[in-house]
Amino acid sequence: MKKTPLKQRNTYVKLLSVGILVCSAFLILSSWNNAKTTNNEDLVEYKSIDFFPSDAYNVPHDVASAKDSGQVALSQFAWKEFIALNWPSSYNTISHTRGKPDMSKSVQDFLSPDNKGQLVWQTYKHRVEMYPKNTKNYNKKFDTAPQYLYDVDGQNEITGLNSAIALKNVDTIFNNLDETSELNLCAVFVDGDPDAPGAKDFPDADTASGLPGAPRRMIYEAKGNRDMFEYIVNQNLYDSVTRVKKIANTEVAIKTLEKGAVYLKNPSSETIVFPFGDTKKNGAEGSIEVKATWRQLTLKEYKSGRYLTAPVLYYRSKIVNKDTITYYDIVKAVPTKTTLPYGLVGLHIIHKTVNFPSYVFATFEQVDNLSKTIEPKNTLFYYNRNSNPSVNPAKQYAYRANAISSKTEQVNADVHNQIKKLSPNFNSVWQYYKLIGVQGHPQNNANTTDYFLSNIVTETNQTLRDFSGSLDNTNGTFNPTAINVYQGKKKIVQGGCKGCHGNAQDADFSFVTKDAPFDGVPDLINLPLLKSDQNN
Repeated sequence: MKKTPLKQRNTYVKLLSVGILVCSAFLILSSWNNAKTTNNEDLVEYKSIDFFPSDAYNVPHDVASAKDSGQVALSQFAWKEFIALNWPSSYNTISHTRGKPDMSKSVQDFLSPDNKGQLVWQTYKHRVEMYPKNTKNYNKKFDTAPQYLYDVDGQNEITGLNSAIALKNVDTIFNNLDETSELNLCAVFVDGDPDAPGAKDFPDADTASGLPGAPRRMIYEAKGNRDMFEYIVNQNLYDSVTRVKKIANTEVAIKTLEKGAVYLKNPSSETIVFPFGDTKKNGAEGSIEVKATWRQLTLKEYKSGRYLTAPVLYYRSKIVNKDTITYYDIVKAVPTKTTLPYGLVGLHIIHKTVNFPSYVFATFEQVDNLSKTIEPKNTLFYYNRNSNPSVNPAKQYAYRANAISSKTEQVNADVHNQIKKLSPNFNSVWQYYKLIGVQGHPQNNANTTDYFLSNIVTETNQTLRDFSGSLDNTNGTFNPTAINVYQGKKKIVQGGCKGCHGNAQDADFSFVTKDAPFDGVPDLINLPLLKSDQNN
């Protein structure tokens, strides 16, 4: 029987009501499931651990379980790394043992570090020691005094700004700051100190303290641990022909053979697979890379005791007889009549493990980077690469675009409280450093915690701060939806540190390896902005 219009309308209303109820139930169930998935860790009461046991100097080789990838577990792992890597080193000028802790030192020694620049990570091999252009006399030993060799066009040797000593003879400084930009996409500064020694003489190129009175530039260094270096030596990766061939083979392995970012017990020697950290007895530490960010301090900042300082080496140029000459300069860890020291303001740690074969990426900052507590004039600002059409090339002020996870902050507070209890009679410098975030397993979801992981003094501009997809550090352009991490059969669009390094997955996530060798003139601190081809 044909329905009347009224009955048709009633039937429609009933069906619509049922549909709404079904959809509502589905949405509620979906929301509950999402909440259960994303906030499950929030339902678990935080459990403190002892960050300072008697063997706190031991670098953890892995997170306990592959499934244990919540922010608390990863943040605790990251802090254990930070403590072990900042332990006093056993280095001395007789044995030259690098990358090892001094096990005779106590927690109190860690809490009040000296400023000799010989903490464990500082004695790792610098990138130019791992991958120099001239490999004729390549040093295959990890345990040696530091030596930095560059091929400078038109110069026989880099000499000191105020001395004739050749750079190759400088074997006491571990912090070689030879990078002055963020992948040549961004240069970061903090406001100048008009009271700095030599400020009135600026812009005199001979001024030894770098940029006194002018904006103080963030400068960087990259290093690798023993496991990484010995792999480079054993696999002949320091040879450019071999390295390029193996990078090509690795790309095939990850994109065609589905061997990317998975644990391989017996990896092919024709590809690049750095060692995995393994918790088994006598297991490897695993490949570790660090990238540190430093900047010149004011006298007030130095006296505050809130910054780790160390002797640093950096580079600048000056014109001699109409020729531009590159010089190195050494700045002491304490103020002098003409110089102010450099303080550590950021530290990346990336660690390859069995449970996290795409590396655990952790990044730390000095707590005053965006604070006005100590130095009101210390306002972070940056210049983008002028040829980058995606961002404003003018001076911009930095801000933290992505909040620090509440779980990470919980771990920060736990560590800081333990530090304060262990140093009641003095303020340990380490209570002024905090974990910003940590990435474990690669994620395909931009809504996951720390997906856009970045360090405010190391990845400052919009391209790097909200990075995902692919990166072109020549043109400064990027595709945020490009696949950048291959994990077995999975193809992932990852953000932040892991996503950026995913663009070097054919070199096992190592830009130090992919961009090698390091030749020519190291980056100069007195470049106006980025590279010489940029506008002033």
